[in-house]
Amino acid sequence: MDWNDLRYLLAVQRRRTLAGAAKELRVTKATASRRLAALETALGARLVERKPKGLVLTAAGLEALAAANEIDRVAASLEERVAEASDATPRGTVRLTAPQWFAERILIGAMSDLRQRYPELEVDLLGTNQIVNIAQREADLALRNVRPSQPSLAARKVGQLGGCVYASKLYLQRRGTPTSRDAIAGHDVLVYETLGGMPGFEWLKEPARGSSVAFRANDPSALVSAATAGLGLAAVPCLLGDREPSLVRVTTLGFSRCDMFLVTHEQLRAASRVRAVSDFVVEVLQRNRTVIEG
Repeated sequence: MDWNDLRYLLAVQRRRTLAGAAKELRVTKATASRRLAALETALGARLVERKPKGLVLTAAGLEALAAANEIDRVAASLEERVAEASDATPRGTVRLTAPQWFAERILIGAMSDLRQRYPELEVDLLGTNQIVNIAQREADLALRNVRPSQPSLAARKVGQLGGCVYASKLYLQRRGTPTSRDAIAGHDVLVYETLGGMPGFEWLKEPARGSSVAFRANDPSALVSAATAGLGLAAVPCLLGDREPSLVRVTTLGFSRCDMFLVTHEQLRAASRVRAVSDFVVEVLQRNRTVIEG
């Protein structure tokens, strides 16, 4: 068998479709289908079944997947060790993921400094509010506000993110400023649709407090826009709220800070390219500490 074909099984398991696997591996869908078929022929077993929700691994496929993960882990470790032993100069590609709004306001503007410092280093910055799977190598580095529990991942605390409740001046003139958490009855609140929202303000949308949800979104930038439009109270990072001149902090509802972590796979932590980007992100966060902490 061709050991490279195991990469296609790993990609199918992650993406659930041939098209997704092909995109991840940067090949055509036909190539992905052909290589997966070649792997099944070589192993003498059907590894994948098509289901309504996408491609699903068979029992034989799951056994092959376990071996593929182990081979992938050993191969990645070997590549990193050889690279470290042969040349300590950071080079190659590092996939960094961070929330879209944070990437736009903090990270992207600093990337030219990193490029000048390490001309042979390329950063693929994935700005997304979704949780990217570091354990399955969907990214090399991830900026998160929750420490991961997987033993294969290493987390480094890199700062704190400040948050507060904001509202437009016109909204507060019209509806009044709540004097405490227990005084938000009758107010309109703007909340996250799928995520937990700004840590420390989960209570804002509790039905028992008598508030009414006027708007939902899965991105804090959308909540800021809704608050600017006068739709209600929104708990968002200070990094976003403080930049809007029409918004004011509702300080009577408190303030919160949550830890920020830079997460990577344990095997990549010592790689010069990953370490260079990791140290640079920490440097950028320290430089912008005041606005990030609020």
